[in-house]
Amino acid sequence: MAERERESEIFGIDRKKALLSVVLGLVLVGAAVAGIGQITSFHHMVRALRDADTRWFPICLLGEVLAYVGFIAAYRDIARVDGGPLFPLWTATRVVAIGFGAYALGTSAGSLGLDYWALHRAGETPHMALRRVLGLNTVEWMILGIYACVAAVVVAAGGGSAPRAMVLAWLIVVPVFVLAAAWVSSPRRSGRLTSLAGERVRLGRAPSTWLPWLWYGGRAVVSASIGGVVIVRHLLVKWRTHLGGVFGFAVFWAGDIITLYAALRAFEVHPAVPALVLAYSTAYVVTMLPLPAGGSGGIEAGLAFSLNAVGIPLAEALVATLVYRFFTLWLPILPAALAAAKVRELDRELPRIPRASIS
Repeated sequence: MAERERESEIFGIDRKKALLSVVLGLVLVGAAVAGIGQITSFHHMVRALRDADTRWFPICLLGEVLAYVGFIAAYRDIARVDGGPLFPLWTATRVVAIGFGAYALGTSAGSLGLDYWALHRAGETPHMALRRVLGLNTVEWMILGIYACVAAVVVAAGGGSAPRAMVLAWLIVVPVFVLAAAWVSSPRRSGRLTSLAGERVRLGRAPSTWLPWLWYGGRAVVSASIGGVVIVRHLLVKWRTHLGGVFGFAVFWAGDIITLYAALRAFEVHPAVPALVLAYSTAYVVTMLPLPAGGSGGIEAGLAFSLNAVGIPLAEALVATLVYRFFTLWLPILPAALAAAKVRELDRELPRIPRASIS
């Protein structure tokens, strides 16, 4: 019983909750399909599914495997920046697999929570583990932003078709965020911006403690966020010794986009790659929100309409999205379940992981 409680504490979920999350996800997907079906043709969708070229489905799977490989490489490298834990390949693979499954099931921890747990169990302080998780997330989204910005440049130069607002948004937002990140992570400022000097403020029943507690909490969030950006800066400065951290997420996003591209080709859609990257990146912003069941329903609808905005028929966009989500959301539950079955071994193994030297 104690062992089961320990697992539940790690994942923030039990079997009943997992099953409920899966059922909720399927219901939300069904609602999204039904809603979009009122706009497009159900008959068209069914015919597209019936006539699908299934030879593209193994490529969907290959793309997802490639995404896993890239994420694992990035996770290991970012974990060891500035003297962090040296995760063995098999250990990192299990952590990532469980994290992907946690995201799919929509647990309270989610993939970031699992990353934090593993880093903390491997010896990182809570504050430093949080910084590393935020650094990992920052690199992940930075690479996707770069992909989208480059795609927007190509489309703007006549290499595809996409809504002007979509193109301009990525052309403007990405450089602004990169400049802001460079500014706050500068050695001249980062120490001051990440400092939490002074005693921790505790929340009490007295109203006089509420505002100081909120102020401290806000400072702690800003400190951890900027600390994550500082880790990214150190990663980029030492990129020759951290190739996995720099290029791992490039492989991760490329694999995920390949999965979507192959899903579209299965329904005789030949998307222009720059426009596809723009639609994919725009829809993927939805995944930043803490939606239940891995964003089921909302992401399907968002991606289908984003693909439609770049010229892909809505019926084909939706069925391709469903295939894509099968490979990227539902299929990862299987390896996650297999890895989670051995979570107690992983829990005992993590504290014994050595640390990298600080170069």
